[in-house]
Amino acid sequence: MSIFLIKDYFRIDGMTGGCLESEFDFDFVRHEDAITLESARNQYISFQIVFVPESGRLENVLINCAGLKGDGVLEAENFSLFIEWFHRLEGRLIPDLLVPWGSKGLQFNIPLDTEYLPDQKAGAVWVDLFIPGDAVPGEYSGLIAVNADGLQKEFGISLFVHDAVVPAKSKITADLNNYADSISPAFPSLAGNASRYDDGSFFAMERQFHKLARDHRSLFHNLGYSHSGKVTPGFAPELEGEGKNIRVKSWERFDSHFGPLLDGSAFDSCKTGVHPLEFLYLPFNLGWPASYEKWGQKGYKTEYRRIIAEFVRHFEEKGWINTVVEILLNHKKDYRFFPYTADEIWYEHDEESVDLYYDVIKDTYSDTEVKIVFRMDSSNYWGTHSIGRFADMCGMWVAGVSMFNWFPESMAHMKAKGNIVWIYGPVLRGIGESLLSLFTWPIHCVMTGATGFTLWNTTGFGKDYLAMPLDEGTQAVMYPGCRFGHEGPLPSIRMKALRNYLQAADLAMTSVGTPRKRQVDELINKCFGVKDNSGWWREKPDFINTPPRYWDFEKAVDEASLAPMHLGRSPAIIEKICVELYELMSKRKKERANGQAAFKYQ
Repeated sequence: MSIFLIKDYFRIDGMTGGCLESEFDFDFVRHEDAITLESARNQYISFQIVFVPESGRLENVLINCAGLKGDGVLEAENFSLFIEWFHRLEGRLIPDLLVPWGSKGLQFNIPLDTEYLPDQKAGAVWVDLFIPGDAVPGEYSGLIAVNADGLQKEFGISLFVHDAVVPAKSKITADLNNYADSISPAFPSLAGNASRYDDGSFFAMERQFHKLARDHRSLFHNLGYSHSGKVTPGFAPELEGEGKNIRVKSWERFDSHFGPLLDGSAFDSCKTGVHPLEFLYLPFNLGWPASYEKWGQKGYKTEYRRIIAEFVRHFEEKGWINTVVEILLNHKKDYRFFPYTADEIWYEHDEESVDLYYDVIKDTYSDTEVKIVFRMDSSNYWGTHSIGRFADMCGMWVAGVSMFNWFPESMAHMKAKGNIVWIYGPVLRGIGESLLSLFTWPIHCVMTGATGFTLWNTTGFGKDYLAMPLDEGTQAVMYPGCRFGHEGPLPSIRMKALRNYLQAADLAMTSVGTPRKRQVDELINKCFGVKDNSGWWREKPDFINTPPRYWDFEKAVDEASLAPMHLGRSPAIIEKICVELYELMSKRKKERANGQAAFKYQ
């Protein structure tokens, strides 16, 4: 039997135990006896234990993490273990879903399940090690003992903790976007409960998604209305009356839903600290609180402004002033519910709907501490939207990365107006693609000044998320735990990896406004093999002044877009950037001998 350790930026193929990212097998290191790790403080560091039995079968595995000692002590409780579940895709078994070690619903065997995975020949365990913010910098060591079907093996763990500290609150938002109630269909206890919004069971489940996201430095971001404009119960307060007599009848269910998120109490067990949700969608849209049948009439504007005023007053009274709350028009003509495309505008005439809508809501939240923003998502028209009148109307933007990268000057303009700018694109690719593809997104933010990036529909679990993730299923970074006896969401390898990469990016962001930012940029550019920061932008294409409806999206747009930064690059550059970043951001430096850490401070 072969048992070895690997780092967190590679994975194995469950059919062979070989490197899943086979193109970069030359960087794939099997640590047969010991592994050396480096970390900042207040962060997780991860590795994996791989098992490849000669018989292809394994039934009894025990793992003991005894903790680490050295310049300080890291107790065993800082270790967390997860069984890697394998998904069948494109002739390979790819690990992604993670089940906590010791779960009654899944034992670590090979194969994990004779029905789903009869041809599994290798298995792996994901190991998280948390380094507290007050950990003593310096050298640590310890052992992990493994017993697999009677075979005993010990691995040495050498850890160097730098004195750099990852900020508790993320400086880059990893936006795990979702729509309405896309959770309930995946949980039988909710799907079969017609009273789930009244008895609070849906809100309790949704809160688990929020907490899991927070524990992974991400934002669970759930838009509470559908494309028709219908608001999911509990995402808006109950109203009564109409015209000048319209008012909120009751805030009770709304407050029960969002109160713990907005005052931070929902996150009391999170290592990243107890603080309110960073961003929250409001239910306002073209069809709520005023019916779209009244659009363009005086009554529409009256009803709308009265309910916004009640929201402002209620949030002020509750002290909910630390969360950015968004008004977003997520309407597209293609959905056939509304005659306008207000989300990612495609035609110039659709801009009229945004102008008319802004005339309804303007000045309703200008004199309050409540952080209400009118948000717009833009791609094809980013060049004009980011410098035109909409930049004054909308305080928050989510920009399509292809067009965003044609306009480096847009960031200075947006920041001068105090606007929030996130980017979006193919953040989550197929689960078999290199994990470096995830690392590049927070790094892209570091290098361009964007403060977040959006992963669309992260509860799009697919029809069979266990055995064969479909294209839509690969957008999920959290999985329903029902199959494994967990009445809640479970994380994925991609979610763990993204958390680890966000830690590095957040640490890099602490250099903004200091002389070290230039050094951070030089480090990242060197590792990605680009000359300077211009490598993170593209020249404007010749067709930029042509209306987007005439663009050739099949060829010309792709050719003019920045090539995905992970292509052709080894995932091993993740570790190189992280280690050099830890040292750069530390007050005290390490001695190195022949390129290796000497585990001594200078």
